[in-house]
Amino acid sequence: MSGQYRIHDAAGAGYQAKSDAYVAGRPSYLPAAIDDLVADLGTVDWLELGAGTGIATAALVERGVEITAVEPVDAMRQRLAEALPSVTALAGTSEDIPVPDGSAQVVLASQSFHWFDHGRALDEIARVLVDDGALVTLWNVRNESESWVRSYTEISDRYAGDTPRWHTQVWRHAIEADQRFALEREASWPNPQPSSPDAVVARLLSTSFIAALDEATQQTLGDELRSVVAPLGDSFDYPYDTQFEIWRRT
Repeated sequence: MSGQYRIHDAAGAGYQAKSDAYVAGRPSYLPAAIDDLVADLGTVDWLELGAGTGIATAALVERGVEITAVEPVDAMRQRLAEALPSVTALAGTSEDIPVPDGSAQVVLASQSFHWFDHGRALDEIARVLVDDGALVTLWNVRNESESWVRSYTEISDRYAGDTPRWHTQVWRHAIEADQRFALEREASWPNPQPSSPDAVVARLLSTSFIAALDEATQQTLGDELRSVVAPLGDSFDYPYDTQFEIWRRT
């Protein structure tokens, strides 16, 4: 195992302070996508890195998957442990995974790989995977074909700074450049989520770098976002796509 690794400030401060907003605001993954992964990769010896409050974890447990969760933020890990008492939830990071060599058939990073120190994380993932094991990157991605979603992104991104983001694809380029991992397959499905003005604001406040802001700034951003979605009424769909990539340990 590698030495202790410090997580990004936005993740550490934001998720510690707003784990409740994360639970309220984050969407579930499309059941068909989870079914596909389980059918392809089986149910034994999964390890989830950056498991958060257990959104993906819960979906996998429902399908009989044996999974260990690793999460560095205490408040998030506590939420997971409360919701899923049968799951072993360990303190740790992707750069310092607290499990033995070759102990995982599948390593899952759900909505998390962009946070990792990619080179160090891939070294650790290669260590804990069996020789022919799989790394799975799983995501719910906002579909910006609708104008209000683009406005949402504009409001959110004002405070992004240097926070690692999915859309830069830096995470993907890092895996592609590592000869120990080869892309085996990828898939994507529409995953619209029933939503409301309150739910959209909760999703904004669950964003790491927004959750780390002072309460007055969060309130201002929430009010601005409510004005954007007001024409949509009290209920509408939030357009997401669920997608995953399976990378085989070569």
